[in-house]
Amino acid sequence: MTRCLAISVQPGELRAAWTLDRRLQGLIIQRDDRPSCADNIYLGRVRGLDQALDAAFVDIGLARPGFLPRAEGPKGLSAGDGLVVRVKREPAADKGARLTALRAAVPPDLARNAAGAAAPALLYDAADPFTAVLSEAQAPDEILIDDPAWYGRAQAAFAGRPDLLACLRLDPAPEPLFERLGLEAAIDALLMPQVGLPSGGSLLFEPVRTLTAIDVNAGRHGTGGAGGQALAVNLEAAEAIPRQVRLRNLSGLLVVDFLALGDPAARRRVVAALKQGFAGDPNPVRVQAMQRSGLVELTRRRVRPPLHEILTEPCGRQGSGRVKSAATQAFEALRALRAAATGRPLRCLAVEMAPLIAAALDGPCASARAALEAGLGRTLDIRVDPAREGFRIVLE
Repeated sequence: MTRCLAISVQPGELRAAWTLDRRLQGLIIQRDDRPSCADNIYLGRVRGLDQALDAAFVDIGLARPGFLPRAEGPKGLSAGDGLVVRVKREPAADKGARLTALRAAVPPDLARNAAGAAAPALLYDAADPFTAVLSEAQAPDEILIDDPAWYGRAQAAFAGRPDLLACLRLDPAPEPLFERLGLEAAIDALLMPQVGLPSGGSLLFEPVRTLTAIDVNAGRHGTGGAGGQALAVNLEAAEAIPRQVRLRNLSGLLVVDFLALGDPAARRRVVAALKQGFAGDPNPVRVQAMQRSGLVELTRRRVRPPLHEILTEPCGRQGSGRVKSAATQAFEALRALRAAATGRPLRCLAVEMAPLIAAALDGPCASARAALEAGLGRTLDIRVDPAREGFRIVLE
């Protein structure tokens, strides 16, 4: 089996994908318009104490101070104190990040960083893909990076690891790295509600504000009669659900509607398979027993926003559906423009696009657009077409 880490860097965006025999196993997406801070470690400063909430508010350099429950912090905190904290949960629309203090001895490298920093300061970036690789017990067979500057950063980060340096490669191919490895299609598939199962059955993922519903649908073919078919489909679903939950980064309450099983032993077998699938999950997952109707409730700790919140936005009646956000399509346009310009002497490089996408290039994606223009040495020709829904590259 071949384990690969592919890192693709574009203006305003970094994407890292782990694959096993070219099948997507893990994904990190960092975008300038959606910065992530989950599991980051900061040197913070206590801004104030709230006796009613029994907590401290800690400035870690974000728009809102973080929330540190007294039980999660050291005793005797006072306003103005500095301390090292980790982000347990990212900020929400109306809440600051949930924090916990590092109670045990701070690792020497973090202690050195903290000693030379003024609060608030970032000491450890958990979303850095190099950090993730260094923490793995086994080196990948191959690490591919499509950007020379980040390739140099990787060489520096892996300086003490000859095994990682040996598998590090700069990918100079003209075809975009994620396109060539089939990762663009794999990421798009994670935004779709339906996932096929080997039997011909399927899973249906429907995230709403309060929970995520996962429906298991039977295939048209099966063996062993109705009960045997239901068990076979449920076992396939129990194997597929943990991978989909991790890649989609679903969290909170998840309710799985398996096919009903009359045999208690069969129900326990499905739940055991589901628990086994979540055994290696980096976030704690609790799986309840299956009800006779087939319902299984499970909870997964929320750390980062789910993939659909990063890449899509609500649409339809009261936001009942989702489509790729204007910013996501703007980043796709920038990637396509960069790929089109690579190795080609073009007289004209233009893109026709919907007004909302063009607005994103002047708004949350403006710095990424400016970086691409600087790299290409030309100003992008953005042509707004009110009749167009997406974008189209124009080469002349």
